Amino acid sequence: MSNDTLTQAPSTAGGMGRFERFLSVWVALAIVAGVLLGQFAPAVPETLAQFEVAQVSIPVAILIWAMIFPMMAQIDFAAVLGVRRQPKGLVITTTVNW
Repeated sequence: MSNDTLTQAPSTAGGMGRFERFLSVWVALAIVAGVLLGQFAPAVPETLAQFEVAQVSIPVAILIWAMIFPMMAQIDFAAVLGVRRQPKGLVITTTVNW
């Protein structure tokens, strides 16, 4: 291996796409759409609120899963085993989230 190979930063193939670049805008639009839906069509949130199991909203659970799944699909599970060697990050994350 040469020194040039070790010092080069990884390339980002193509950079960020339109969705990633404007993620804040999409989130803001989704919030506004949700508020407007609740104001002008109150039957929709009331109907969705009926789908609940053990005090967990099924529509919310499905949407959270849809939000988290892409991140989970990119996890390097081989690297997860390395947490035993350096548990500091896991301990901090668990403590903060608890």
